[in-house]
Amino acid sequence: MTLRRIVRAWDDFLFRPISPVPVSVYRVLFGTILLVNGLFLLPAAAAFFGPDGVLPPHLAAQLSGPRHLNVLAWLPPRMGWVYALLTVYLVAAASLTVGWFTRLSAAIVFVCLASLHHRNVLVLNSGDGFMRLASLYLVFAPAGRALSVDRWLRVRRGLEPPGEPAPAAPWAQRLIQLQLAVVYLATVYWKLHGHMWVDGTAVYYASRVREYDRFPVPYVFDHLWTVKLMTWGTLAVEFALGALVWLRDLRYPVLLAGVMLHLGLEYSMNIQLFQWVMLTALVLFIDPRDFRRRPRALVDTAAPSATQTPAP
Repeated sequence: MTLRRIVRAWDDFLFRPISPVPVSVYRVLFGTILLVNGLFLLPAAAAFFGPDGVLPPHLAAQLSGPRHLNVLAWLPPRMGWVYALLTVYLVAAASLTVGWFTRLSAAIVFVCLASLHHRNVLVLNSGDGFMRLASLYLVFAPAGRALSVDRWLRVRRGLEPPGEPAPAAPWAQRLIQLQLAVVYLATVYWKLHGHMWVDGTAVYYASRVREYDRFPVPYVFDHLWTVKLMTWGTLAVEFALGALVWLRDLRYPVLLAGVMLHLGLEYSMNIQLFQWVMLTALVLFIDPRDFRRRPRALVDTAAPSATQTPAP
């Protein structure tokens, strides 16, 4: 009976229909990140991905391995093709953001990202890998069921009724959530293998890497007690984001702690778009009912009740 309940709970977790609003909100935010990522890559396209770039194509193929997806490897080695691929990527990212041909757009984004990443693995961070996987998962997600041009067109053509979008199986959304949890838990696991994270001094050394400097942070990086508090606090928040976020009663405090962690890192360290890639994915843990409840609660609070006399 216990095994049957576990199987049933797992089946409900993956396939019991829920509102597509959270994954649609994520699509909009994620698509915006994709667009910014493409605009960041354009000025460095020749150096990163060109035939005469810092990493020659034959070395890139060796680093990526024999089995990888790279459209650029099938095309003539010219910069025109690199810019063409980036243009296709930006158009697909914009289409994904507004939810037009949503699944096709996500698939094109995935192919473009995989091609760029396999062309030069030396310029990537873990946020790039997460972007690539998330774009693949969105191909199978009901991300165009709400807040999208696709939804508007279906309603206009009478293919769907207006109002609340129909629930859909969330298994693709769950895969993104699970991937995010794996990122945080794997991070904690590997950090605990380093003695500086265990003794609480890791943040001190990380804050001294001048290549990552962004804005000055006074005091906290210069005193042992604050350094240790931030080091161990980072481990605690990352563990919570991987494990405790699944507990309904702890979810929003954990998400708030995660937002504060990533915003703090974004302020103090320049790690491209990594923090925003992680922050946008946290949206997927918000209860679908809260996307409706919160705006209505604000309206109810702002509007006078029927029993109140309006102020003159």
